[in-house]
Amino acid sequence: MPLSPITIRYPLRPVRRSLWTNQVLDLFGLEEEQGPYTVAEEVTLDVQAGDIVLLTGGSGSGKSSLLRAVGAQLGAIDAWGVELPQVPLIEAVPGATLQERLEWLSGCGLGEARLLLRCPDELSEGQRYRFRLALGLSRVVEQGQNTQRPRWLMADEFTATLDRTSAQVTAYNLARLARRQQVGLLLATTHEDITEDLQPDLLVQCEQSGVVRVQCRRGQRRNHISFAPQLWLSDGTVRDWPYFARWHYRSHHLGCVRQVIMLWHGERPIGICVFSAPAASLHWRNRWFGLRQPRSSLTLQALNAQLWLLQRIVLHPDYRGAGIAAAFVRRACQLCPVDWIETLSALGHAAGAFFEKAGFVRVGVVRHSRRGDAAAVYGRRTRLSAESRRKSRFSYPIYYIFDNRRPHQREAGLQPSPLLPPMTGSTTDTVPPPAQYPHEGGRTSISTTDTVLP
Repeated sequence: MPLSPITIRYPLRPVRRSLWTNQVLDLFGLEEEQGPYTVAEEVTLDVQAGDIVLLTGGSGSGKSSLLRAVGAQLGAIDAWGVELPQVPLIEAVPGATLQERLEWLSGCGLGEARLLLRCPDELSEGQRYRFRLALGLSRVVEQGQNTQRPRWLMADEFTATLDRTSAQVTAYNLARLARRQQVGLLLATTHEDITEDLQPDLLVQCEQSGVVRVQCRRGQRRNHISFAPQLWLSDGTVRDWPYFARWHYRSHHLGCVRQVIMLWHGERPIGICVFSAPAASLHWRNRWFGLRQPRSSLTLQALNAQLWLLQRIVLHPDYRGAGIAAAFVRRACQLCPVDWIETLSALGHAAGAFFEKAGFVRVGVVRHSRRGDAAAVYGRRTRLSAESRRKSRFSYPIYYIFDNRRPHQREAGLQPSPLLPPMTGSTTDTVPPPAQYPHEGGRTSISTTDTVLP
């Protein structure tokens, strides 16, 4: 749908004459009769519903003026004009379920749990900007449903208040969310480093003196964020856990740790998976594997040899929602030298199909005992710390299982196959030889490198 041709000119003559404006005219040799300054001359954009249009250019190049003219033709809602209600963020966005509300916020880089409880006045400028995007996008969808109004959101100075990594993640997340909701975006920025992650359908480059170049980039799609090749994995230790514990909302205590795998972006640690020995007995595990005597010595031997628990998963808040976490967890599980990996997570109720995307199978929801004891999740004899009991009172975790057997093993066995007694002399695939890589703070550790995304 081509828009009407856009021409924007600003007259040189000042809106009012004064001593100071006359002095400027005289000093620089300007004449009032000189022609107007041209920002855009007969610019026509072929914009389709749901397109992402990005206008770039230096300060004063006319991109903001052109953005406003295009937005006026399309009836776009300006994100900067959205009034921010002084209520917790999770209450401000629409949605019948918690998962629906989280989608708006996490899609704009506000997935950190503590932020969801804050009001806009308690946010930083960068966080408040991302909240405007989330709220504006939800308002566009609501108005489109109620009035059949065209779905367009407009935002000037896009990601200008964000650090560049957060800007890239926000651009990537917002583009995916807008396309899922079938909302068109009109964005203007001086920062062209977000172009690859935003993947605009139209790229409008504004230059001085009315020069405007338009590129149609429809169909040019990537399935991963631009800095994916810079992500890599390494072995870690329990000493790495305190750095990530601040973003873990339940107990910070670690059980019997078997392996720690870390995710890095260049030299920055951004994620951790902690694997530990499994609990002696779990109801849904017993049903999945058909274990009739789960506490027999033979079964416990098999558990210790063939199954680990994915005990902790933490991804730095700046990187959440960018399609990294599921790939990280999947690859970390594949590097473990056991056939099965289980996990228990209450976030499965609100995190969409995160664990399924990582390759896990959802088995069932774990209920507390009739007395409301959270420790019953792990068996009658299990003891939990006071902190874990307090934070798990109203938690109903989901039990997931990950099949880490090699393809030829999966083809030969039933799905699922029971845990087998450990075989003496058997071999398992191991991770590649270690190398040394620096950790934050100048420490070094023995690490194993691997890529996360293809």
